[in-house]
Amino acid sequence: MKTILLLISQGTELFEISTFTDVFGWNSVVGDKNIKLVTGAFHPQIEATWNLKITPELDLSKEIPDLSRFDALVIPGGFGFKNFFKDMKIQEFKYIIQHFMKNNKITVGICTGVIPLGEAQVLKNRKVTTYLYDNNRYYNQLYNYDAIPIKENIVIDNNLITASGPKNSLDVAFILLEKLSSKENSEKVKFNMCF
Repeated sequence: MKTILLLISQGTELFEISTFTDVFGWNSVVGDKNIKLVTGAFHPQIEATWNLKITPELDLSKEIPDLSRFDALVIPGGFGFKNFFKDMKIQEFKYIIQHFMKNNKITVGICTGVIPLGEAQVLKNRKVTTYLYDNNRYYNQLYNYDAIPIKENIVIDNNLITASGPKNSLDVAFILLEKLSSKENSEKVKFNMCF
């Protein structure tokens, strides 16, 4: 059984969470059933960007689990006006990111969810993308992390996958499913989800 940690923060974009919960939920019913997605946060409850509340399975403020049991990390993006960027300042949040990158595990940043990767100092000389609008504000921030910014919707640099926005999170969820299982399994789940 492979396991994904979906690391969510206050103000996370709900669509960027749901694409992963849905794809891997469908995989558990019509796919190979060998991948488990676990939600974790540094709060017992998360208020997503558009005011829906989420109760994560793991309250990381109480305990950091054994990270060696996880095969991939996904960080969806969010909005600053909902305090999205506060959680990435937590030292343990950075530690989780550093663990996955140091151990060459699949690490995914969606939209502004790439910024926490930069704050954890793991983007040096890595090709990445992030949210491309808003006067390139987030894209330009990538230079501060010594990353190699690429103006594309999805950028894959070995086991690091970054995407520029909510629309691309669904494609990335299927890419991650394929990487953790097979192309055939990913296509089967897509078909059953009417894609």
